[in-house]
Amino acid sequence: PCSRGSSWSADLDKCMDCASCPARPHSDFCLGCAAAPPASFPLLWPILGGALSLALVLGLLSGFLVWRRCRRREKFTTPIEETGGEGCPGVALIQ
Repeated sequence: PCSRGSSWSADLDKCMDCASCPARPHSDFCLGCAAAPPASFPLLWPILGGALSLALVLGLLSGFLVWRRCRRREKFTTPIEETGGEGCPGVALIQ
């Protein structure tokens, strides 16, 4: 078993460093090396996308709640004109 970043060479009968594979890609030990170096943090993009999506949903939800609360208050801001009703249309109760 070779250490990380190296692979066994049957021709040389020892572990070889995978860093030499770009210069000599046809070496027998390069088949045991990864084609690309592993990402430093493979879950970075899913975590970042999830956090941004959560922030967007929370922002939309809080905006909707504020809008709904303010809309409720607007219902009572328009004055109601009180008249005598159908019996005396257009005449105010208090003159």
